[in-house]
Amino acid sequence: MSPTLFMMQSGRRLEVHEYGDPGGHPTFFFHGLIGSHHQASYVHEAARRAGIRIIAPNRPGVGRSEFVPRSTPLDAVADIEELARTLGLSVFSVIGLSGGTPYAMAVLRRLGNRVQTATILSGMGPSELPGALRGMDVRRRLILAIGARRTAMARQFFEKSERRYRDSPRTFLDRLIRTWSAPDREMFRRAEVYNLFMKDLEEVFSNPGATESLAQELAIYRWRGLSPRDLPAGHRVTLWHGLSDNIVPPSMAWAMVRTLPNAEAHLLPGGHFVAIDAAGAIIARLVEQLGSSR
Repeated sequence: MSPTLFMMQSGRRLEVHEYGDPGGHPTFFFHGLIGSHHQASYVHEAARRAGIRIIAPNRPGVGRSEFVPRSTPLDAVADIEELARTLGLSVFSVIGLSGGTPYAMAVLRRLGNRVQTATILSGMGPSELPGALRGMDVRRRLILAIGARRTAMARQFFEKSERRYRDSPRTFLDRLIRTWSAPDREMFRRAEVYNLFMKDLEEVFSNPGATESLAQELAIYRWRGLSPRDLPAGHRVTLWHGLSDNIVPPSMAWAMVRTLPNAEAHLLPGGHFVAIDAAGAIIARLVEQLGSSR
């Protein structure tokens, strides 16, 4: 699980970590917001046992990955093409967690002939899908609206968040947790889960481009240039979502299922971090799909 720092053709640095089985089926993992490669730890053990290799890049502006301006999730596909070429991968799967969803779907849209399975965990689909934000609290909806249209205001919001984090990282996380659903609050009573998210926060706010990157992420959630309807109908997208999720509400999963050309949904008891305890089932379904695609 040691990091690799790739020097991209453009001269930009991209940090990548691997989890699971190093000799297994390659799967690109796209982390959420606020997040980093550490979130791939959620499925590490299940992937290792099942023979799945998890390749988790830190998005530009996270950890040691250099920030780069982007206006659409499709702009990120070139990084995955280059990584796949460098690693000698002809085919692979994708997993998108929460805010990593648009990036996983962009890879499916552009590189569908190479993507064998597509899995979405607590996925943040397009914020403008009808009914998708039903159940999301007013504060988070406001942050999304600001991020989608007023990047300067989004930067100011994250600059304030960064200051609060630096003043007291534990207080910052504790305040976040108090706004989450009861299952997520209970989940974060577990020291290993709490400490993992602390690593996420450190990874994010250690990068000088953190606030610019976070503000850009919010704008990406409009999925500009990419529609779920445009995804290849021959590829099933498998969604996993907690019924008590109030960060990305389950209404988003339903909106995605209604819009995607080919989808299956697993709605489970739990909150936004349901993938931590459901990792075995998630990876088992991915392996099943790999078997049926061969």
